[in-house]
Amino acid sequence: MDFTVDNYLENLYANTNRQLAFNANNMSEWKVWHCELKDAFLKSLGKFPLAEIELEPQLLEEVDCGNYIRQRVLYNIDQDLLTPAYVLVPKDRGKEKYPAVVACHGHGYGSREVVGLGMDGKPLKNPTYQKNFGLELVKRGFLVIVPELLGFGDRRLREDMEKPLDDSSCYRISTYLMMLGRTMAGMRVWETIRTVDYLFTRDDVDCARIGCMGISGGGLVCAFTSTIDERIGCSVISGFTNTFKDSIMSVYHCIDNYIPGIINIGEMYDIIGLIAPRPLLIEAGNEDPIFPIDGVYESYSKIENIYALLDVPDKLKLHVFEGEHEICGKEAYPWLERWLMK
Repeated sequence: MDFTVDNYLENLYANTNRQLAFNANNMSEWKVWHCELKDAFLKSLGKFPLAEIELEPQLLEEVDCGNYIRQRVLYNIDQDLLTPAYVLVPKDRGKEKYPAVVACHGHGYGSREVVGLGMDGKPLKNPTYQKNFGLELVKRGFLVIVPELLGFGDRRLREDMEKPLDDSSCYRISTYLMMLGRTMAGMRVWETIRTVDYLFTRDDVDCARIGCMGISGGGLVCAFTSTIDERIGCSVISGFTNTFKDSIMSVYHCIDNYIPGIINIGEMYDIIGLIAPRPLLIEAGNEDPIFPIDGVYESYSKIENIYALLDVPDKLKLHVFEGEHEICGKEAYPWLERWLMK
């Protein structure tokens, strides 16, 4: 007799009614779907902080790096919860206000990994898989902000601070939050929304031209924040877009990816489809072992239907790399420049 549970799980997924799966046929139906799914998705992410805490931003340090200024800033996210972030400001471009990009790092040692710094805080000789994409953006004239996402780097639990910097606190923070009706994904989305709020306080940011870019776990944060915060005018999601079924439900992933009950309202492509009609570039690797390429193509085709209905097919693009997931290839920077450098 076969006591394995594979078929049981497959049937559970197959028989789940995704209540808000995209099936609109016109603009009126799209507006209803968009509103209902966005509201349901917000609820699925768990409780956001009940009261908005004042940002009270602080400048911790400022370093002249030649072609740009690197700042370290700090602002409030919730009661007893602070977020440090690097801000990279271009120089010698004769602009009073810059288009800005929120850069969401993936798993690793945090925001340093995106701005060309090693775990010791010194310049990094060989970029990691995140390719110093914050530096690449500031070189192109973007003001870049890189928040230290909850559970990484300097924002780990005290018990983990003696461990290597790339050893995260994702597991215990995530499980703790879920017991309180919150999720790690929801908290990271909230702090990214507050990061956009912080950008609005700066007099060197063109608040009408804000983008978001992220890889892997940072791709999740970029994707989900972009669905909710429409102040983000252009997005690049690298190494994340897939189906829930083919990725985090089938391949081992960090617990910070999991949102209880999400399949009851929609698949990943429904959620990411909420970004439409704003510009969206999806990057993927054709040999990425944790975000399989077949799931990428399925998800993209579904998202494509939404952009087609809204008659903006030129605002959606897929770029597939040879090999595992990469970030910031030849397509990402021109994409952001095209839509934000006006």
